[in-house]
Amino acid sequence: MEMRCEILGADERLQGVVKVRVPGIYGRKGDPLPRRMAKLVEPAAVALQRVYQDIVREGGHLYISDMFRSASQQQKAHEDWKLGRKSAFSPPSCSSVHEAARAIDIDAFDTGIGHRRVRELLNRHGWTHIVETLTGPECWHYEFREERWEEYRAQHGYAAMARAMKEEIGNRAGLTRAQRQEEEIRWLQASLNKLLRTRLVVDGIYGEKTKEAVRKFQRRHGLQVDGIAGPITKGKIRELLAEV
Repeated sequence: MEMRCEILGADERLQGVVKVRVPGIYGRKGDPLPRRMAKLVEPAAVALQRVYQDIVREGGHLYISDMFRSASQQQKAHEDWKLGRKSAFSPPSCSSVHEAARAIDIDAFDTGIGHRRVRELLNRHGWTHIVETLTGPECWHYEFREERWEEYRAQHGYAAMARAMKEEIGNRAGLTRAQRQEEEIRWLQASLNKLLRTRLVVDGIYGEKTKEAVRKFQRRHGLQVDGIAGPITKGKIRELLAEV
């Protein structure tokens, strides 16, 4: 397909979200991104159109590998990370900007004009990178936040921002389950802090520091060291807390 972002019309189920047509990486490179993924809030879609115009003007190209995700798709990506099936961290459902139709993942290594220049053009039109490196994990991930969401993130944290963005478009899929999981993770973090004297932030996000603290606990108590707080690990934590 032509190297551009085409807005196809409003999504019937999500408020302020439009369907788009962009070059993807699936099938033959350059074929349209699958429709289930090809959705953005309208200001983000308009901004991406401008990015494509600038890139093409300079003789480059931009292929998209990911855009909108359902709650189940996001949760699967998180579980894959926890199990070591993927190295780049993926937050749990309802903590990802992908579910808010405000994120894209790009093929950062095939742009024709270099990732650095593509990043400059994305930044110019309001797309924010989340890591400074141009080659490491998540270098390919960009988010359309706008000033109001940058302020929200500064006040409430990233996960709360992602959830508020998701709720703004009327996407409540997985919220009840996510709230229950966050409560469990906060309990886990607080418990590990007490038993290991770690200093985990009790934020309900099962990130790399929490995963490493779980590994430390498992090593100390002769459990399988996989970084996953399953029933056996949680049972041992409860047993030790009862003795404190």
